[in-house]
Amino acid sequence: MDQRKAEQQISLDVRRIQSLSDSVFAIVITILSFTLVVPSGENDEGLRRFLWDQILPKLFIFFLGFIIVGAYWVDTHYNHHHILKVDKLSIWLNIFFLMFICLIPFSSGFLANYLYSSISVIVYSINLILVSFWHLMMLIYSWRKQYIQPYVDKRLYRNMQWRIVLPIAIYLCIIPISLLRTPWVVYLFLLPLIFQIFFGRSKKEVV
Repeated sequence: MDQRKAEQQISLDVRRIQSLSDSVFAIVITILSFTLVVPSGENDEGLRRFLWDQILPKLFIFFLGFIIVGAYWVDTHYNHHHILKVDKLSIWLNIFFLMFICLIPFSSGFLANYLYSSISVIVYSINLILVSFWHLMMLIYSWRKQYIQPYVDKRLYRNMQWRIVLPIAIYLCIIPISLLRTPWVVYLFLLPLIFQIFFGRSKKEVV
């Protein structure tokens, strides 16, 4: 009986982390839309210029941020599915991860307003690096404490690690490239998304 209660408590803890994460992701995705501004008092010529210079770039950053947050949510969903139990440090690692997720609307808005500035690109990159770093720490800690489901073998664990580490490497490469002030550098943020969306998952990871 005591063992059953302990298992129920452990399961409840994992579900509470999932619930908190889902709520934070939902709020962050909503806040991302606040970076979009509706023009007012413009004639047709002014609207065309505003559309080209302001709306389209900000729409691109909005869609970019939306998909990035969505990709993090998908990976978090799969990782939580593999977690068997948690402890206090696991919860704090998740809180730090969510803290930097909450910064994405800020760094996304900063990038949208200063699209061709190397500073805004660096801020955005650092934000995503920190998100991925804490995501990786959660995975590593759960593995070392043996909090992951028994079917997750070392090969699957390495595969899960690889999907987090590669985007970090890409974001690190974007930082020095941004110093060259090349206008196309923002499109490099699409590379991790392409990898995360199309990189095949093991059958063991399918929920």
